[in-house]
Amino acid sequence: MSKPAALLLSLLLGTLWAAEGPLEQMHAGMRDYLLRLPVKDGRPQVHPLLLEADRCPAAKPKEVVVWLSYRKLDCAAWPGVEVIAPRLIHPDRRERVRRMGFPFALIPLGFELAHWEEAKRKHRVPVRLEPPAGELFGPVETPRPQENAFGISIRPHDERQLERSTEDISKIESHLLGLIPTAETRRSGLMKKTGARELARRWHSEVVGELPRYEGPFQAHERTVMDTVNWTGISVTIDALPGVIAQGVLLKPKDLRPGERRPLLILQHGLMGSPESLFRQPVSTQEYRTYRNFAERLAAERFIVFCPQNPYSGDFRPLQMLANPRGLSLFSFIEAQYRRTLDYLEKQPFVDSRKIVYYGLSYGGATALRVPVFDKRFRGIVCGGNFNEWIRKLISPELPYSYVHTREYEIYEWNQANVASHAELAAMAALLHERPIPFLVERGHRDRVGTDEWVNYEFERLKKYVSDPDLRRLAFFDGEHRTDGEAAIPFLKEVVAGN
Repeated sequence: MSKPAALLLSLLLGTLWAAEGPLEQMHAGMRDYLLRLPVKDGRPQVHPLLLEADRCPAAKPKEVVVWLSYRKLDCAAWPGVEVIAPRLIHPDRRERVRRMGFPFALIPLGFELAHWEEAKRKHRVPVRLEPPAGELFGPVETPRPQENAFGISIRPHDERQLERSTEDISKIESHLLGLIPTAETRRSGLMKKTGARELARRWHSEVVGELPRYEGPFQAHERTVMDTVNWTGISVTIDALPGVIAQGVLLKPKDLRPGERRPLLILQHGLMGSPESLFRQPVSTQEYRTYRNFAERLAAERFIVFCPQNPYSGDFRPLQMLANPRGLSLFSFIEAQYRRTLDYLEKQPFVDSRKIVYYGLSYGGATALRVPVFDKRFRGIVCGGNFNEWIRKLISPELPYSYVHTREYEIYEWNQANVASHAELAAMAALLHERPIPFLVERGHRDRVGTDEWVNYEFERLKKYVSDPDLRRLAFFDGEHRTDGEAAIPFLKEVVAGN
């Protein structure tokens, strides 16, 4: 076989192994890990507008039934039974309302359960759901009522007769939009009153969730997936948690001298990406237009580059629905994967563990705000194509780029609006550790994930927390949703040169 053909075959096989096999293994491990965990108990909180219900009173009821149906309530059909029949939201609007309420710790999808829980506390007679819980919820292995409150889909009811429903959700939407200013004030107050350390604790315990640190012996597997003139691509797979792997591709330069250590740059792909999206892509591909083979460019700048495979590729969204009722999220796993990966990489003889930096685009930019700011081993962070006035982007129906309109239901994080948005998260990089982590926002003027105005708005909020301009920087470029590097590369080189 000729050398070019061998390289092509190596790339093909490496891509298949690194992007599909480990990713599927990663998802399966996360799923099995989650199913072993208990669902958190908790009283569902709901907006009062969602508590509207039709009722059949009974003086001395033999039982109480919470009846979940769109059909007209006929009290004669329930003799001796007190019936509470919530006015269900039409299925077309249900998900929209759930998303808008989730960042405020309101559970519009689970308001039926609020009636059920309230009735169980209030009445001494048996209280039951109709239909039963086992028939009510969507496809999960062992349906539990609490899971619905965090977003597991309710199975469709008989909708042939929509005689009793809440179809006009404008009042609900207006109320939820009205919570934005007070939530922003609350976040600012928390940062100033409790400080970055306490806010970080609340972020992990109340919003994304934290998994226990795993410190078992490394089960590492390395495999060369590409060999070029300047560097070798090595797929690295390690155990991040029991049964859950972390995987990525390491670009190791060939001009390393014996005993030489170089800065380590973690380069994170975006939604539906893979490590291979970041190097050796033909210019005609979407991967090239988005990432510009940025890993190779950074390797040429004398960085050791590691490109992690994050779980937000493939069919990953159901994992978020399994994680939320357990007080966890995808980022609970991502943080554990990063922690374990750094534990492994910083022990490599060619890595300078004092000079670890980060660059992430899109979902990788979301990771920038949720992982490296909490790990003091990072010395600099670049957040590309993500930093935003995040709460409005999450819940505002009038914004065309809002997640209310997309299929990305996994984006929503529990009670985030009341704890920390992007300004607070970025500020923690400077305020959480004794040695601040400089934070750069990279933004393309034509990036449709937001607008320059709202990015500037949130960055001005960041300035209120972090006064030193060297620790918080904003760089615009004339482009779309992609990597740029004109400001990022000098920033990263400056950071490692100062360490």
